Amino acid sequence: MIVISTSRDPSQRTRSFCKVIARFMNWRYIQRGKKGIEELINEHPEIILVREIKGNPAFLDFYRKGRKIATWRINVGIIKKEKMDDSHVCFAGRVPFNPLMLGALPDNRAGKKFALKMKPKKIVYFRKGVEMDFRYDGKRVLTVKVVRVYESED
Repeated sequence: MIVISTSRDPSQRTRSFCKVIARFMNWRYIQRGKKGIEELINEHPEIILVREIKGNPAFLDFYRKGRKIATWRINVGIIKKEKMDDSHVCFAGRVPFNPLMLGALPDNRAGKKFALKMKPKKIVYFRKGVEMDFRYDGKRVLTVKVVRVYESED
């Protein structure tokens, strides 16, 4: 299971973003408290750390097995708290990465066929290749714009 956490002293907006995206993507949100980054990374095999600029979520750092694999520079728009079930997440549109990286259905023939059968409530629409529109049961829950992607140089 993917875990998401924040910087040391997050703003209310960053905490809300983490809770909403964790609920939507079926991740686990943990409060960092006074734990160091190394301690968090070593405790959880897959973790996403959210960093902020001026109180707004700005970076998603993806770690897998203790190694940073990518960093996304993001702008967060709408954040709405909504009660959600733990159904599968489906991506629609041209997805510039593998959705499995985020724990969603794969972007292949089998994943799309499965999504058609189950009629998903949770859909992430990609617009213009960078804008993610998270919708639950047709209602907009979250909007995120991926400004830039930094791959790990390992």
